[in-house]
Amino acid sequence: MRCQECDYELWHCTGRTCPECGAGFSLEFFEFEHEKVLFHCPHCDFGIAGEKPFGRPSKNIQQCTSCGLAVGDELYVVRPIDEANATSFGSLLPFRQTSGNWFTRYFSTVRLVMTNPQIAISRVPIQEPLWIAWKFFITTSLFVIVAGLIPLGIFFLISLASKSPNILSGFELILIFDIQFILTIIFTGMYIVFWSLITHVLMQVTGGSCFTLRRTMQTVLYGGGASITGIIPCFGSPISFVWWIVATTNMVARGQRLRGGRATFVTITGPLLIFTFVCGGYLMLMAAVVAPAVTRTQTATQQAQQQMQQQKSLPAEPISE
Repeated sequence: MRCQECDYELWHCTGRTCPECGAGFSLEFFEFEHEKVLFHCPHCDFGIAGEKPFGRPSKNIQQCTSCGLAVGDELYVVRPIDEANATSFGSLLPFRQTSGNWFTRYFSTVRLVMTNPQIAISRVPIQEPLWIAWKFFITTSLFVIVAGLIPLGIFFLISLASKSPNILSGFELILIFDIQFILTIIFTGMYIVFWSLITHVLMQVTGGSCFTLRRTMQTVLYGGGASITGIIPCFGSPISFVWWIVATTNMVARGQRLRGGRATFVTITGPLLIFTFVCGGYLMLMAAVVAPAVTRTQTATQQAQQQMQQQKSLPAEPISE
């Protein structure tokens, strides 16, 4: 059940105006699955089921059977039944749907994230388990890593054909892939967690957010679908980094109901802080390692020069006849 103008989720809404874009709607616009939705009295929250064939309550019901106050199509608060399958919650991302080819559904989701990130996050239920977003992101990372290892695979095939003595074994190739995949997931996962925490903390400091940290992490994880551009040779990495930030910024604006400027500030600050911390830490580490080595080298050079000067200043030994 979503707004036909902006795709905003309309479950639990009181009144018949979309809280996102202000467009009006009516229950007549929708058809509901039988026994999957309850229509609640706005006064006492008592819920009744709809009737076939459209799943809407009977128009003959004018009063709530619990509190006796007025009810009707324009007053009911519509909520999915807790036991209902998630597919009945409205228009989900193609990745979550069951019909069609898996690759088609996955890349349709990636295209939606890259071109219309605000629509994409509006199709993610707030109550959706976070592991689903992680699954989507890990799948994207897998595609990027596999694409990055294609040159190594081509080198392996060429070496195999030429019977090169330095050829990597199939086991070594698989081991390299596994290590790269595990390390990428670990470090990228840490990056996502810190990015989400910084973004959410900044939201609380600058005025609060509509939803919890889980919603913020959903925006970062699903925004990571834009990192699929990392499969492009040479320029893929910087493009994917920038596109990921842009997609996440738009998702935060829609997902947490923030204005554009504030959403941009809280989203971009995280990567900048992390980048500064990592680069600064790396430079400090290099300075701590290189400085002693440079000092030792300079000391050894000075000692060698002093020894040479001492040897030059010694008188020459007489030549015995």
